[in-house]
Amino acid sequence: MRWPPLRPFLAVLVLAVLLGGCGSTVLVPGSFVAGGARPALVVPPPDHDPTVPTPLLVVLHGYQSSPDQVEELFPLATAAEVLGVAVVRPQGAIDNLSRRFWNASEACCNLNDYPVNDVGYLTDLIDEISDRMAVSEVMLFGHSNGGFMAYRLACDFPERFSAVVAVAGGLDTGPVPTCGVGGPARVLHIHGTEDRVIKYDGGSVSDLPIPLMPNDIPPYTGAEATIGAFMEGAGCDLLVAGTPFDLDQRVDGAETVPLEASGCLDGRRVVLWRMEESRHEPRPGAGFAARVLWFALGW
Repeated sequence: MRWPPLRPFLAVLVLAVLLGGCGSTVLVPGSFVAGGARPALVVPPPDHDPTVPTPLLVVLHGYQSSPDQVEELFPLATAAEVLGVAVVRPQGAIDNLSRRFWNASEACCNLNDYPVNDVGYLTDLIDEISDRMAVSEVMLFGHSNGGFMAYRLACDFPERFSAVVAVAGGLDTGPVPTCGVGGPARVLHIHGTEDRVIKYDGGSVSDLPIPLMPNDIPPYTGAEATIGAFMEGAGCDLLVAGTPFDLDQRVDGAETVPLEASGCLDGRRVVLWRMEESRHEPRPGAGFAARVLWFALGW
């Protein structure tokens, strides 16, 4: 048997060990690990030159989920590869129930008030990646608790992100913040009207049947109030309905109604995809990833 050269072999072995808690994305040439104590695999597009500015997509999983599971639920990897987008799927901290979470907001989902600074972790992660490769823009995608985290970043640092896409995310209430002043350029909120976890019209995660759940967690915004905060920041007018399309394979027919804000400043876009009869975890069709990334890239 002919053994591979020792140094590259050891590099791949160390990488595999470091990624024990990360997603099992296939290693491609140019992949590297960032994130320190919470390592995350950065996967560039094929034949990537690290000196060429490349869009970066940060994918954030939901509560008690993982980088692998968010990719299984929303398979973005192939579309990102085709469209020349680098992808990183970081992982949240672990709570006392051994479930991963993001400390995104008072409403969701640091259920035990752990002293975790996920804003700092994620912005440092992005900075570290930008030191290793040229990044042209940073886009956020998040589901559920990951959607809350994506919005937290977009509200705190609107100038750093070109786009945010959130499935079943939300914001803190009382008062609802004005988000997106000065950016991001594109905001897409995707939400099922029959979501019983993060409800379309708003609610509190205290209502969920999770062991040791505190009963005083502040409420979160509904889908339309969430998108309204970004509309205000972007100076937009009313939402205008477009032609329905089929996004969720669990629901028959064209269940998704696209609602786009009119009159936004500086060519910005604020869009809501309202999925009629859909629940917390839709089953996206084959075109979902391409449609989302085309929006995020502004194409």
